[in-house]
Amino acid sequence: MKLNPKLKKFWKIKAKVKVLYGGRASSKTEDTAGILIYLASKYKLKIACVRKFQANIKQSVYSVIKKKVINDEYFRPFFDFTDTSIKTTTGSEFLFLGWERNTDQIKGLDDVDIMWIEEGHTLTEEQWLIIKPTVLLRKETAMVIIVFNPNLETDFAYNNFVINRNEGALVQEINYHDNPFLPASALELIEKEKEEMEDDVFNHIYLGYPKSESEFAFIKKAWIEACIDAHIKLGIDVRGKKALGYDIADAGNDYCATVATHGILTTEIREWKAKEDELEQSAEKAFNQADEIGADLIYDCIGVGASAGSTFKRLNSEKNKSVVYIKFDAGDAVKNPEREYKVNRKNKDHFENLKAQTWQIVSDRMLATYKAVVKGEPFNEDDIISISSECKFLDKLKTELSSPLKDESKRGLVKVESKDDMKKRGIPSPNIADAFVMTYAPVRKRVIF
Repeated sequence: MKLNPKLKKFWKIKAKVKVLYGGRASSKTEDTAGILIYLASKYKLKIACVRKFQANIKQSVYSVIKKKVINDEYFRPFFDFTDTSIKTTTGSEFLFLGWERNTDQIKGLDDVDIMWIEEGHTLTEEQWLIIKPTVLLRKETAMVIIVFNPNLETDFAYNNFVINRNEGALVQEINYHDNPFLPASALELIEKEKEEMEDDVFNHIYLGYPKSESEFAFIKKAWIEACIDAHIKLGIDVRGKKALGYDIADAGNDYCATVATHGILTTEIREWKAKEDELEQSAEKAFNQADEIGADLIYDCIGVGASAGSTFKRLNSEKNKSVVYIKFDAGDAVKNPEREYKVNRKNKDHFENLKAQTWQIVSDRMLATYKAVVKGEPFNEDDIISISSECKFLDKLKTELSSPLKDESKRGLVKVESKDDMKKRGIPSPNIADAFVMTYAPVRKRVIF
């Protein structure tokens, strides 16, 4: 039985939770079935194959496993197929359950070695809190495999495992171009659909991009993806001033974040937890980073960030440094108010505040990067944004940048969706994204916007 070589390392590494996600035709389900067939033929295992809804066995992965076994002369003698389960000569057993209508049955599962969650995008936090102790806490060697095509950015599985990498999960993305067994006819069909479909639709179906909650997202996910290593793709020599955006945690479960840029290139992303009584320590951490890389420090001066400026002033004096620190007041008036943003539309008549103006600057530059990288259109190097693929928290940045919606104030001016409104949609504060956009804010001297 042939397995996808792209996933060889993924299957070999030990982990309590393994997450396999991506678009259609990527071999996710087929490969998971293949590895479990192999393991069940070698060892005595209890394998629970679950999904949200399963009215009958036909709605499960039963048929995938059966087909692969029947088509393989080596494994066929090991397996016995019943109407409700699959058993092997080694004593292994596959069980098939739907968790939505069988919660008590899931809770009652005992001695499970492996749980395969198919269509994992439907998994909720409440259901995970039932599954996790049922499987992982009852048996030290147990493992959960979660397989899914991403649906929404706000879905629990995508946020918990892919973005935040919680539970110590081993996460692997795989798409159709990673599938060496894809027939030429299928590949031809996909490439044809790539030409005919809208980019957002194709990227969601075949590249596993989660859908934004709304078409009114300030920045499209496809534009952000185009920015990854754009300087390399476009042959741009990175140069220019350095900046460090610093977003300060409000309270509770919020995080502090810094994003470092060198000219058009984002070079580093950091995030850390800090309590309200640790504001000075966090400010010093950001100060030291800015000093180390020689960057202007742009910080959120609203709310808990109001005292950061005095901390930076003190640190410059005590350490005999000259770190340039610049306030970013999201609610401040727009910069260059008389300059035209669009024909016959001045900045002051288009944007509600500095935050909206800054997010639009980033959005416009990311769109320009997308047109240059994906569409091959001519470009101005100063309009490009590039993000190093070596940055930590890259997936989190992508999600946070594409989450806020474009809103309209009572005066009919463009503004960014508030954090409170995002919270109502179940989306946490975009700390990294806020730090990121600050580095492009029109608040620095000798920088033209």
